[in-house]
Amino acid sequence: MCLRLFLGWLMLILIPLAAVAQKKEQPRILIYGSDIIALNAAVQSARSHVPTVWVWDEDQLAAELTQDTLSITSNLNLDGGLWMEMLMEMGMSKSRSDSLASAVKRNFNPRLAKNAIEKIIANLPNLTIVKGETIDQAERRRKGWQITLSNNQKYQVVAVVDASRNGDVVAFQKRAEERAFPAFQQIDELSLAASRTTLAVGEYAGRLQVVLLADLLQSEQDNLFDAGYFRTVDVSPESIPFRAALGQALGATAGYCAFFKTQTDKIDIRKLQSELLAFRARLNPYQDVSMANRHFSALQKLYLTGFFMGERVGQEYHLKPDQVLRLEEVKDVLNSVYTRSQLWFLDHSHQGVMTWGELMEMTKFVSFKGDEIVRQVERDWRAKFHFEGTYDPECVVTRLQFAVITDLFSDTFAKAVNLDGSFVK
Repeated sequence: MCLRLFLGWLMLILIPLAAVAQKKEQPRILIYGSDIIALNAAVQSARSHVPTVWVWDEDQLAAELTQDTLSITSNLNLDGGLWMEMLMEMGMSKSRSDSLASAVKRNFNPRLAKNAIEKIIANLPNLTIVKGETIDQAERRRKGWQITLSNNQKYQVVAVVDASRNGDVVAFQKRAEERAFPAFQQIDELSLAASRTTLAVGEYAGRLQVVLLADLLQSEQDNLFDAGYFRTVDVSPESIPFRAALGQALGATAGYCAFFKTQTDKIDIRKLQSELLAFRARLNPYQDVSMANRHFSALQKLYLTGFFMGERVGQEYHLKPDQVLRLEEVKDVLNSVYTRSQLWFLDHSHQGVMTWGELMEMTKFVSFKGDEIVRQVERDWRAKFHFEGTYDPECVVTRLQFAVITDLFSDTFAKAVNLDGSFVK
């Protein structure tokens, strides 16, 4: 009897303590909207360990995805991140496949889309969803934003993403005609330096577009981010993949500010991109580089480091990863990242192709490593890297091989960049 009394008393103590331990943190970011941009912004923010409140401005979530059967032909070999995850869930595949993504998009089933979305958002403990409420007031306070909903619920948050149909949050801050909209650049107009700050890629209006951090910040004020451009144009199914990528970028950027309780001018671009890469966002525009490529991550970092641009091949944009690498293609970037490499290039000033012997010499020189890296490359050549043939110091290096080795033995991607893509001195 005494034991039962003791256990009952213990439970009375532990149950309230457990309830306190499981209580959600107060939200640090508010996402407003219910389309694919809002969906991906909310999911990315919550997955980045930011307590997130997501307010739907409509009763139904992502109606553009869950009402009618669609046929989406855009974004060939450019799907990635949360959008690709949804497509693979719809296709019942655990591995990512560009060909399967294309097939699912061509016959996009609304029931499967709804099931996939529900499964994704069901596993987000950092996410609180409020359905069918509107914004009554948005006030900028000293430590962030106070958002008042139509049910009188108030939220104090660090950052806000307004992805609503009518721009209700932004409307409290400035007149509609004064709003700045997030921009993006066509790949053919993108500079090499600027490409280092890429946060999203995709096809929009029939053209390959790239979204840079500077583009997103055009529509940001005091950690209020606006997805406004896409409410000023006709929203078609063909734009969904690109808008999905934009939403993930917005969620990561606003989430960064909320997590670190900071402003956008303090964003470390490399940390922000690393967060997106961790959730498998596609941050390179190369349509000949499949997500199924075992070296996809290294090739992403090759692009973001800005060694060289790709090129047009018909209607597509290609890296040509099996193309032989020339020293002049990587010289300037390596000299900017490593002071020591300038000394190495003084003794290797030819404009020809790079051999494996030269790549190993340079890698050892700039990274202060020894012959152990050559032995590692020889050992892992086929078993781990899956390169063809065998290691030969006289053979030439391809772009893909250069990406793999620099990702493995150096930290070129970690070199900080400014908002314009120039390297931080």
